[in-house]
Amino acid sequence: MNDLKKNDKQSAEMHKSVIITPELLTNTCDRIESKYQVQNDEMEDTSISNINDQLKILKDHILEIAENTNLFAIHLATSDSERQKLRNKIIANVEQIHKNYEPHMPRHSTPLTEEGTSVNEVLPPFLGENVISAKDIPKLEELTTFSGKGEYNHIEFSRSIDMLQEDFHIPDEIIVGKLHALFTRTAKKWYYKMRIDHGKHDWS
Repeated sequence: MNDLKKNDKQSAEMHKSVIITPELLTNTCDRIESKYQVQNDEMEDTSISNINDQLKILKDHILEIAENTNLFAIHLATSDSERQKLRNKIIANVEQIHKNYEPHMPRHSTPLTEEGTSVNEVLPPFLGENVISAKDIPKLEELTTFSGKGEYNHIEFSRSIDMLQEDFHIPDEIIVGKLHALFTRTAKKWYYKMRIDHGKHDWS
């Protein structure tokens, strides 16, 4: 911020130094004419006329330089004005970000919902209003087990698991955690082998 103020001060000083007024040009040209006036009285008419022509050309050049210099000063002032607008916009955006930032939220996090969307519409049912108490979930002895015997035994077991999730909104993690009790005989041996194959520790 201090650098921006320093640049603004330097720009203002530059504007002041480059602006050339008509009065300044007139005074400069008059001094040039006065300087050569004494010499003109001592010279021949042709020499005086030649000097006057050169002075006129010089004055025209000075006026042209002054016009270009003033145009440059105007352009510089316009550029500084645009730069000031851009700086103010950046500052306003930064202040708005800090204003909207909630201290309890990590800076990398973003809200889960948009305006008009409730939290329960985007969260799984077991994390929303439909939370089922553990005492409401059927006990293990009430659930269907799977032994691995019989041609259609697995179909009945799969159907019971689907109904359990649908009716009680139980997440997969809880279902998986109870498989060791729901599997029996051949199915339990297969389940333990699958855990070992996938890097789980064998406690036996």
